[in-house]
Amino acid sequence: MKAMQLLLVGGVLVYLASRIAEIGWSEVRRSLPETIWFYVLFVAMYFVIPVAELFTYRTMRWRIGFWRSLPMFVRKRVYNYAVMSYSGEAYMFLWARRHLALGSRQILSMVKDNNLLSGLASNSFTLILVAAFFATGQLETILKASPDTGSYIGATVLVGALMVLLVIGLNRRIMSVPFGMAARITGIHAVRVLLILLLQTAQWAVVFPHVPFLTWLLFLTAQMVLTRLPLLPNQDLMLVGLGLGMSHYIDAPEAAVAGMFLVSGAMFQAANLTAFLLTSIGTYAPRPDEEEQAVASRPAQDQ
Repeated sequence: MKAMQLLLVGGVLVYLASRIAEIGWSEVRRSLPETIWFYVLFVAMYFVIPVAELFTYRTMRWRIGFWRSLPMFVRKRVYNYAVMSYSGEAYMFLWARRHLALGSRQILSMVKDNNLLSGLASNSFTLILVAAFFATGQLETILKASPDTGSYIGATVLVGALMVLLVIGLNRRIMSVPFGMAARITGIHAVRVLLILLLQTAQWAVVFPHVPFLTWLLFLTAQMVLTRLPLLPNQDLMLVGLGLGMSHYIDAPEAAVAGMFLVSGAMFQAANLTAFLLTSIGTYAPRPDEEEQAVASRPAQDQ
């Protein structure tokens, strides 16, 4: 499995290098975004997911402070996007098992419920966007970007539709959170998805303000399709490849578009590395008295 992950990431790196070589490395370097707002919006977008997830777990009554637990959620994002989907959940489970006064089953149940509700919000948005582009005939643009895009869309639509139907139809059997709490958590995830869409569109628009909103929405739909597929290694890198594959559909110099996506991908990798290093210092570890209290109050069967 690990060898396959490395092979896939290596293949993406080779594709990116060859794609940039076709355009011209020097041309791309000269065309990197110069506006400061491109980088400001990137920082804001990077922290949307960790902050949103922190609020969802606080809604589930996890007794966690904002600043003390935010680094953990940032690191969880690193694992999910730079390593493999859902590896962040495994890391968070181990963190919560050690630092919170909760049993293993209770933590797993909460993580499962939160992921289902997150998937409900994200998949609903993705299905709506795919259906809208299919109805208007714009879906062909995404399909031409890569030979594998069609299978990605098919898998995403199938998995997304099944998840939405499963969560809505069997919510009382598969989820333990009350309906009111589930609605609030779904609302937070919906705001997260919408906020990322707006920030991403704004980030691209400050570089190419003349490009129609519909074009950026098409890119975002392709990105959402890709990120809904489970167990993809290094999603941030995969999104760069997707952006380069669709760059010639934008009414702008191809080198400038490639430069934008390339620097965006490099920034995500640098941000992931920086976040991982900073959260390795132990600044968010509980105080000794907090850890003793957590262990003492944990259910006896889980100790």
